[in-house]
Amino acid sequence: MKVGIAISSYKSDDDVIALVEKIDLESWPVDGVLIVDSFGSGKLNDYCSNSNINNLQYINFDINLGSAGNLKKRLILSAENEWDFVLALNHDALVEKETFLQLLKYRHIPNIGALYPLKYFPSKNFYDYSGTREIGPWRSFGQTSPKKNQLIPCIWSSSNGALYNIEPIKNGVTPNSDLWMGWEDYLYGLDLKKSGYIQFLVSNAVCEDSYEFTEKKIGFANVVLSSKPDWYHYYRTRNLWLICWNYHPSFMRFIRIFIRTIFESVLICFGWKEYSRRNSLKLQRQGFYDAWSFKTGKKELK
Repeated sequence: MKVGIAISSYKSDDDVIALVEKIDLESWPVDGVLIVDSFGSGKLNDYCSNSNINNLQYINFDINLGSAGNLKKRLILSAENEWDFVLALNHDALVEKETFLQLLKYRHIPNIGALYPLKYFPSKNFYDYSGTREIGPWRSFGQTSPKKNQLIPCIWSSSNGALYNIEPIKNGVTPNSDLWMGWEDYLYGLDLKKSGYIQFLVSNAVCEDSYEFTEKKIGFANVVLSSKPDWYHYYRTRNLWLICWNYHPSFMRFIRIFIRTIFESVLICFGWKEYSRRNSLKLQRQGFYDAWSFKTGKKELK
């Protein structure tokens, strides 16, 4: 059973080179490493051309694939490499070798679509179980000490660190690149589930995530908000509503995403500075309208 690693890159040459050298130095048990880039500077191409690492591939595209398009390309190219499984990594890979080994233990499960590491946020001392539930206004945080050797059924999780079965790709179940950025992992998880594949969080495969959080005081309470640029609100809103209305329509999904949208609007109003607040609300509203018009791909945002 062949296993590869597929790394996404976009203006992250040095991080990707450091990651590849770490994988080689630590002798991760893989049959090859693939790097998929957009608008490459030439540095990665030169590095891979002159490297002595076996089965190291570099492919550059003269278009910005976006996170969704890059994931789709990596999985399709992994199928062309005749790999059976592939570990998908971003340039800021979360997983260590031991995490990878823990994921590999369960690759023989019948009808497996993906195996995901369990994220731990050290700054907040919690584990992220969000993907075990449908999207809503909540994040789902688990116990501080998860059980050993536990497989936790889930709907989706981040592709950064996911071990994907390539069988669904060969059967035409691929990530949707139309989303361009944001929630493509959720959509692919729903597609895998609909096609009869199962997915698990692996409790022994823990990885630390330094996700950007900012603590804001709202009234008498301190609320922890994700700290992202304003334009994230556009893609968050648009892509969730595209999934709800066009790709996987469901009344309950509609209700959950509606509540989430209202909840995020309230947090924007109370959580951010005046200029950012106005701009974020405008981008959120634009994302909602564009989803209604079924506009996908990259959007030029001001």
